[in-house]
Amino acid sequence: MLSQRAGELLVDYASPQSAQVTEVRGSLIASSLQTLRDRGLFERYRPLLAEAHREQVLYCVAASWLPIDVAMAHYAACEAMQLTDAELEALGNEVSKRIMGTFLATLVRSARHVSVGTSIPLKQYPRLWERLLVGGSCRVTMLGAKDARVESFGVPMFRYRYFRTAYVGLVRGASLMFRSAAHTRVRRANDDMLSLELSWV
Repeated sequence: MLSQRAGELLVDYASPQSAQVTEVRGSLIASSLQTLRDRGLFERYRPLLAEAHREQVLYCVAASWLPIDVAMAHYAACEAMQLTDAELEALGNEVSKRIMGTFLATLVRSARHVSVGTSIPLKQYPRLWERLLVGGSCRVTMLGAKDARVESFGVPMFRYRYFRTAYVGLVRGASLMFRSAAHTRVRRANDDMLSLELSWV
């Protein structure tokens, strides 16, 4: 089996639509809403949601595409709840499981045969991206045999701690489909980019 070299650029993807994300998959919002309901946070969240986007958010369809303004309204309301780190971590893990329970699990399983020297199909990251987001870009660089840097650009939702936590949970959750343990560490983040390191055993 071949292995990737440290410093190897495994993925360098830029959306042909736009440098910035302009739409998000409805499943991201729907999964988040269901998790808030299950954890008894929905009534706390609902009055914080901007009236202008309330109907689009609350009645979104998982298979639909939602304008970025709608997604931002949802995540702004989530951020306004001022949840603790522990609550955010739990919510992020739950959202990750819900996403993978739909199309993500199927996609990752179908990509196993192209995983060469890595424990998750990192080369398929652009396909995962395109199923969740329209616009933006991502880059994956190998740091070692079991370590990689995952960078994401043009995602305005990164300004919200709630979304950052859910996103990191999604990356970690995908790796756990292939290995018994995985760890993530955010190295850098700003209003529209996030760089994290992923390691697995």
